[in-house]
Amino acid sequence: MRLYEPSVLDQIVLALIGEKPRHGFAVSKELETDPSLSAVIRARRPLVYRSINSLVDAKLIRETKTEPGDQGSPRVIYAATATGKSTTNKWLNDTVDHPRDARIELLAKFVLRNRRAMSNKQLATRQRKLFERQAANLQVAANSATDDVRLVALWRVENINAMIRLLDVVVKE
Repeated sequence: MRLYEPSVLDQIVLALIGEKPRHGFAVSKELETDPSLSAVIRARRPLVYRSINSLVDAKLIRETKTEPGDQGSPRVIYAATATGKSTTNKWLNDTVDHPRDARIELLAKFVLRNRRAMSNKQLATRQRKLFERQAANLQVAANSATDDVRLVALWRVENINAMIRLLDVVVKE
């Protein structure tokens, strides 16, 4: 049996519901209208509802009440459980393992941490150290590579170095 591992969207939805109880439409609307969140991720409403169902099944959120909908059927209000709150806190404080995860996951963490008035400096510092080690390893690989493999390795080195420069900005803020 495989354990449930929340996706990045699941984590974002969980964090939003953890800020205050809300229904799926409100979560979806927040993802669309908040300038910082919408710059990080675009999620269609059905995917938000799928995330909510997964989070309910995993007991990370629970139904708290139902209220009339503006149009159509009643809306179910969800709240984070104690386990859901703990999961969000851990996720918001964990570094991302791979540079490819920085574009959405790390940026989402920074945005959601800002919404909670949490400093991003410590997370950025830890992330920078991890990426520095990875950049050094990538540079060694690039130096010993040939032809197209070298080009790809150099591309990866430049991308991770750009992320490190951005993390420097976050640390200094």
